[in-house]
Amino acid sequence: MKPLSEQERRRILESPPRGTWALLLLFAALLTTGWAILYFGVFLAHGPVS
Repeated sequence: MKPLSEQERRRILESPPRGTWALLLLFAALLTTGWAILYFGVFLAHGPVS
């Protein structure tokens, strides 16, 4: 593998962390979906507290 040029290195370092944002959004969506399933499917399904 040939070494990166200074221009390529600068472009990589200045680019936004797209993979990190993708993982963050994925986990946020999974967490929100899990919360909604628990809240609406479990807690509200049992009805009001007597």
